[in-house]
Amino acid sequence: MADVDKILRLVAEGALTPEEADEILGALNAPHQAEPAAEPTQAARAPSQDTARHLRIEVTEGGRRVVNLRVPMNIAGWASAYLPGLSDQDTERIRGAIASGVRGPIIDIGDEDGRVLITSE
Repeated sequence: MADVDKILRLVAEGALTPEEADEILGALNAPHQAEPAAEPTQAARAPSQDTARHLRIEVTEGGRRVVNLRVPMNIAGWASAYLPGLSDQDTERIRGAIASGVRGPIIDIGDEDGRVLITSE
């Protein structure tokens, strides 16, 4: 977990792009194999165009966007537990959408003062 915290801090500071962090975290989470893996199929080599790869979090207050964050999916499930103001039900909805890989809006909470929109893309 310390590695993830450090990588997230580097993204927040601008030292890493979200794409670079995604590659690093993917490598950290890859299972270690004792024997060489078989040649992957074409489908396994490239991510599906239909599968969401990022979670977008947008927050607006008074008509002004104050947060526009794009998080790689391999850390989005973990990070969703740390989003303030979300209920356990909303967090489970985010995790379910991440697991399914479906693209599109997940949560859209708002009123005239502000809005929180979480979308898989």
